[in-house]
Amino acid sequence: SGIGDHLISELLSPEAEAADKQPLFILVESQGCDQESDSSKMDAFLTSLYESSTIENGFLAQDSKHIEEIWGIRESCNPSVARAGYVHKFDVSIGIEAYMEVAEEVSDALENANLSDLTVCVWGHVADGNAHINIVSGQCDKDAVSAETIENIVYSSVMKRKGSISAEHGIGQSKRKYMSQIKDGAVLELMSQMKNLFDPHFIMNPGKYLP
Repeated sequence: SGIGDHLISELLSPEAEAADKQPLFILVESQGCDQESDSSKMDAFLTSLYESSTIENGFLAQDSKHIEEIWGIRESCNPSVARAGYVHKFDVSIGIEAYMEVAEEVSDALENANLSDLTVCVWGHVADGNAHINIVSGQCDKDAVSAETIENIVYSSVMKRKGSISAEHGIGQSKRKYMSQIKDGAVLELMSQMKNLFDPHFIMNPGKYLP
């Protein structure tokens, strides 16, 4: 969408002033049975956060159209970064308190690895710690050497905080090599036994999960 492209262009612009950027935006959706009472409670909640300097600003959606527009911003994240260049995508879960910490650590590590032309974009589901870490490159194609470095940097940061390298989208083949780092031998053995029990002939999705 136009607004999504505008947001991502501001994020990626080298001319953007750091003071104009907010480190984190949170979309909160609630449900209730009394619109007037519910709106009043949410307004009071936002006011308390603002007065305590927990947030810089905030607003409430006024109608269904406004709700759709706000959700449109969130849903535009993925297509917007895709149009900015090649995107290294990671689906991880980390403690909520580590969201910013991981993003900053990954950014610093990329710069130290002479990969400073990359931009780290993170969005996800705050309530369950699911973070979609997107490393945006201005290049159109994937570079295998830098891709491996980026992957090691992201997963090292996540595993250091006892997070998971797979939140929503499974282990597949690319993450299989990390299984021995996130699961001990006894757990992997139990997983193999379960696999053998339900798939003794290894005909169901062979070679896609266990190392």
